[in-house]
Amino acid sequence: MIEKRYRVKELVNYPERPAKDYIDRSGRRRRLSHRPATKGLLNLAESTFWKMVRKGDFPPPTYLTASMPTWTESQINTWLEARSGRAA
Repeated sequence: MIEKRYRVKELVNYPERPAKDYIDRSGRRRRLSHRPATKGLLNLAESTFWKMVRKGDFPPPTYLTASMPTWTESQINTWLEARSGRAA
């Protein structure tokens, strides 16, 4: 059985981004689309998440490609259990 892998966007929270119109350098009108707020599995901000990875408080990622860090479900569950044990 293949274990589920999670990417950063599935683990962390992202704030809402309203739609925005702007004019690029060549004078064309562009529109950034609206993106709703999302809540990740860990309920952490992305910057906090990466600080925890750098400090060693969260397991290091496995890179599927040079720019795609992932974590296995077992890594996340182990970390959550250790964290809940420490808080209790």
